Amino acid sequence: MIQKQTLFPFLLGCFLFVNVLPLIAQSPEWSESKRKKGIQILTRPVPGSNIEEFLGKTEVEASISQIIALLVDPQSCKNLYHQCKELTVISGSEKKSSVYLRNGAPWPVNDRDVIMDRSFEQNDKTLTTTMKMKRLDSNAKGSPSGVTRMPGFEGYWKLIPLANGKIKIEYQAHFEPGGSVPQSVINLVLTDTPYETLLNLKSLVEQGKHKEAKYDWIREPNHTPSN
Repeated sequence: MIQKQTLFPFLLGCFLFVNVLPLIAQSPEWSESKRKKGIQILTRPVPGSNIEEFLGKTEVEASISQIIALLVDPQSCKNLYHQCKELTVISGSEKKSSVYLRNGAPWPVNDRDVIMDRSFEQNDKTLTTTMKMKRLDSNAKGSPSGVTRMPGFEGYWKLIPLANGKIKIEYQAHFEPGGSVPQSVINLVLTDTPYETLLNLKSLVEQGKHKEAKYDWIREPNHTPSN
């Protein structure tokens, strides 16, 4: 028999369980759309949006700093990011800045661009490093003629040190392209963007691009990459 002193916590627990359970059940699940060359691509619905978000995963043998250097290097735009036409730092520092990004699109769809906030943080214990990206409502750089400004963009890159000496990479993003874009094009973007970008990243790491990069605000795992 439940004592009076335990009745309220018991009832409160039941209330919370009953009310949280529907939220858990309604949480969108990831579904795999591609797995090839050590890269996995997943997508899932986003409540209130017609566009799914994507999540790309892979592993590389590199330092955290090398990967960061590849991600932020404006010269990596066309060599790393799929369909990237311009990546320009507008203002800020290495750890936090506002950035202009322009991506190409297949004809007859207009190119898309966005100004976003880009920031880094590193977990002191796990050394997991995250690059967060979020659209800024800014006119610091205007859209060229024939280019559509995206009304929504948010994502991150997560670099997770593994016990085997490698770095697990997660690249997740959701965007609202604005304007009229055929569903066939959107479906290609959701799969090709993370896959081709991660494939390029693996190739650049293997080539040793930015291998010697160092950041004084980044702590590296105790192992030394062999690439």
